[in-house]
Amino acid sequence: MIRGIGCDIVDIARLKDDLKQKILSPAELAVYEGFSSETRKREFLAGRFALKEAIIKAVGVIPMPELVILDDESGKPQLSCVRLKGMMAHISLSHERAYAIGFCVVEQTDAEGNPER
Repeated sequence: MIRGIGCDIVDIARLKDDLKQKILSPAELAVYEGFSSETRKREFLAGRFALKEAIIKAVGVIPMPELVILDDESGKPQLSCVRLKGMMAHISLSHERAYAIGFCVVEQTDAEGNPER
């Protein structure tokens, strides 16, 4: 059963480096600091912000650093958050020139972690 959906778009230039502590988890911050390009850092920060806003719109207020979004081996973003136990989030983010967009669909899961029907 669908618990919620969320979508958010952000102007990449709007997010400044001083917001990184309010948006990123420690693991995400380590990835962010590993980028040498300021452009890539801004894209990463804006993408995580947009996706976390989308998740919050779908499930309610959760502090952004508790929403940990890291890429898997294939580059697909994966969400982990202890507050979302019993839920499965399908997430996507994209960047295009000046904008980043995040989208998510959150499903309620059963005791085995399978989506409820």
